[in-house]
Amino acid sequence: MNKCISIFSLAFLFVMNVAAQQEPVSYLAGKSIRLKQKVVEHTDNNLVFRVDLQLDSLELPSNGRYVFTVLLRDRNNENNVELPQIVLNSRKQDISYRRSGYKNFPDQTIAFRRKNHTAQTLHYEAVVPYMDWMKNSDVELIEDYCGCGDVLNQNVSLIHQLRTPYMPYLRPHAEAQKERQEEGRAFIDFPVDQITLYPDYRNNPRELSKIIQTINLVKEDKNTSITGIRIHGFASPESPYEHNAYLAENRARTLKDYVRQLLNLDDRLFTVDFTPEDWDGLRHYVTESGLNHKTEILKIIDDNSLEPDPKEWRLKSTYPEEYRMMLANWYPALRHSDYVVTYRVRPFSVEEAKEILKTKPQQLSLEEMFLVAQTYEPGSQEFNEVMEIAVRMFPDDETANINAACSQMEQGNLDAAGRYLDKAGDSPQVLHAKGVLAILQGDYQKARDFLNRAKAGGEMDAEKNLQILN
Repeated sequence: MNKCISIFSLAFLFVMNVAAQQEPVSYLAGKSIRLKQKVVEHTDNNLVFRVDLQLDSLELPSNGRYVFTVLLRDRNNENNVELPQIVLNSRKQDISYRRSGYKNFPDQTIAFRRKNHTAQTLHYEAVVPYMDWMKNSDVELIEDYCGCGDVLNQNVSLIHQLRTPYMPYLRPHAEAQKERQEEGRAFIDFPVDQITLYPDYRNNPRELSKIIQTINLVKEDKNTSITGIRIHGFASPESPYEHNAYLAENRARTLKDYVRQLLNLDDRLFTVDFTPEDWDGLRHYVTESGLNHKTEILKIIDDNSLEPDPKEWRLKSTYPEEYRMMLANWYPALRHSDYVVTYRVRPFSVEEAKEILKTKPQQLSLEEMFLVAQTYEPGSQEFNEVMEIAVRMFPDDETANINAACSQMEQGNLDAAGRYLDKAGDSPQVLHAKGVLAILQGDYQKARDFLNRAKAGGEMDAEKNLQILN
């Protein structure tokens, strides 16, 4: 029989192209054998193929035998692997088969005796090491009635198609100007009721260095140019509102002047804003706390009918114990200076972008990251890493989430892909990607619905996956 296989492999080239054009069949042996439950799974590092051969209608002569060779072949006729053979024996052939000690058949051959006029089903399963070419391949079955390898007695049938759906990666739009921001919060200490800044006072050396380092990080980078620095001052609510407004504004201006002079920056780069009393910050602390009367205190904070000073007095007079705790532990943190450094980043070539991606990915546009990814093999570790960095840098961007989902689907991480698509919205492009996910999940009706909606919305590439689905 090994010789029989060799003869077939030479003759197979003659009939292979014909078989590749056929639709997958559901019957063999002149429709006397029905194929059911055809399943192909990619698990870990293996490909598993399962099929049930229902033999109820098969009538084998007393000396009859069918030999089925299962072949997995890629679409380009460049790679193939032979799976274990199936041998269906009549009574006499089964006796001969057993007496021979299976010497004439390859290892792992699955032998089965057919009992005519009896309901029988052969459960076939084969496991082979997975290779990348298998993701778009055909499962073909060579049917040999006599088991002799005679080409005239063989029939080649396409029984299953493995098709990886077309992954709808999107090329991001180019940014006209890459505008970026670095931001932070500093807690500058001022003497009570004063607006004079003392750089060495209390924690000021540490807090001022946070601002200076952020600005210098941008200023000293040859790829960036500062376009603006915004300083926003906040005061806490324990003094009269007008006095707090004076402190918040002028402390912010004092801080701006100190930073500008120290770094020798153009005054026109700076803008100064202020919030007299940080009630939002206080509300956050109360919400996150286990404070007594938390609900009542939040109701006072949220009462827009109260002016700030009466609101502060009501908190202080109604809940004095809680107020003292807030004053000692939370109010100091409500006196802060938020800063935002806005800057422009120059464009990068693909090779430059590869290096920047390793150190300062925030300086790249989504399109630049996509172009870097195109230099790697889709599905490779490098390609997938770029897609993950892109969605981390642009977590709310539709295109970044679609591309990250496609990358996860190619890796078989369907749950992660679904989470990205849930964040991406409901555009036709997102519906297309959701259709692909549904295909991989085996929900073909859901997939068809998504793909048809995507196509109706103008996503014409969805037709490619509709064809695969069909």
